[in-house]
Amino acid sequence: MVDGKLKKRFLEITVLLMILLLLQILGAFDGINRQIEMFFPSGDFFVGILTETASSTAVAIYLFVFFVHDILEIRKLSRFSINLAVGLAVSMLIVGALKVLFAQPRPGEAQVHWSLLESLKNVDYFAFPSGHTARAAVFAYFLSRRWKKLWPLWWGWALAIATSRLLLHVHWFGDVIFSLVLGPWAGMLVELTESRWLAYYRLVVGKLKLGVLDVEQST
Repeated sequence: MVDGKLKKRFLEITVLLMILLLLQILGAFDGINRQIEMFFPSGDFFVGILTETASSTAVAIYLFVFFVHDILEIRKLSRFSINLAVGLAVSMLIVGALKVLFAQPRPGEAQVHWSLLESLKNVDYFAFPSGHTARAAVFAYFLSRRWKKLWPLWWGWALAIATSRLLLHVHWFGDVIFSLVLGPWAGMLVELTESRWLAYYRLVVGKLKLGVLDVEQST
């Protein structure tokens, strides 16, 4: 049975996400975006290293480590690991779609008017929302669910990633704020719909005879 508190939190964060999206559409972030862009100094070498801890490559490595740990320990994937993987996938699909839809250039970049195909090919040219921040926020959400006492560490890292994107002047303030909310929203969505998508996942794994990628039963 789905936790009623989780449903309530999901509804609340959905409303917040929609408000942020509406503010982005209306251009309400434009002023503060420019102010913060001018205020923040340029990040140094260490900021660059920090931001790379939430890159696509780094995240793939983290997932691989979790998967290997699960397989060695329980000969299957844990629900934590599969939910984390699906949450990341969902968030990145949304990030990619919004980047193409809004086509907002990054700080210092020119506005372009590409076709849909060209936009899809060059999706990383666009700023809104921040993929690095969204990935970090997804991790922070699930890690906080698993190791609750360490939640300040996980969310501190996510906030540091968001700040690093501003210091490197590759994102606007509105980009990272939206992504910090998008991460836990995607995580909650995955948890609330687990009973639906997990059945299809298990069916595919079974058809392919990949038992090692099956998921542990709920306890």
